[in-house]
Amino acid sequence: MSIFTAIEQTKMSMELTDREFWKNYWSAKPELFSQPIERKSLFKDLFDQIIQKNNIKNAVEIGGFPGTFSALLQLEYGIPSDLVDYYIDDELISQFKKTNGLKESNIQSFEIDVFSDFKAEKQYDLVFSIGLIEHFEDTKKIIEGHTPFLNDSGTLFLIIPNFRGINGWIQRTFDMDNYSKHYIECMDPNYLKKLLNSFDTIETGYFGGFTIWLENYKDQNILTKILFKSIWLTGKLLYKVFGIKNRLFSPYIYAIGKLK
Repeated sequence: MSIFTAIEQTKMSMELTDREFWKNYWSAKPELFSQPIERKSLFKDLFDQIIQKNNIKNAVEIGGFPGTFSALLQLEYGIPSDLVDYYIDDELISQFKKTNGLKESNIQSFEIDVFSDFKAEKQYDLVFSIGLIEHFEDTKKIIEGHTPFLNDSGTLFLIIPNFRGINGWIQRTFDMDNYSKHYIECMDPNYLKKLLNSFDTIETGYFGGFTIWLENYKDQNILTKILFKSIWLTGKLLYKVFGIKNRLFSPYIYAIGKLK
């Protein structure tokens, strides 16, 4: 299972949950706080590009409890990165920091509902979220919830899954419950580009080598597993030969908006 898939399992519309739900949910996953994170990020190439091009000095992760990518930015790039989420458990975050060799001061966390009328206490060079905005039907509003944290020359970085291609067919056919938790209409680089029209420079596109996933894979019958493996192997081979990055083959979509 990829880091992204693990994150996907935690994302649900905030309208369907409350703080008690998240408290019970995270408390039932002690391994996430007692085991060090994988240092190799799926999205390292994109982070490299953004950090080098924009001289990033600090960052904030939106909706990323317990702060996996905030920790990665600090461990891999030495960039202070904070965390904003609807639910924050200080005790679990302290355990997460200790497990990953971080000081208490390394990640500041803020419990904020970005759909509410709030005032950001800090602004950052980089504001990012991974596997978040696709779980809300009002894509424009959830993106607007990121922007109060941007400084005057800040960069917004978004990553979402692509369910409009082969991986989407897999999800829709064999795991409709997971598929239905995603707002498919936002999974379009051109759609995201239009929503970022207030930024001075905008870049969107498909990202990642071919892959497919099923969160309920272990529950599938043998024929489905054989089909899954066949599609996975064929797609991997085609990507290795042709390097295909498009709506059908790519597993992820990214969007970058830069002010000034």
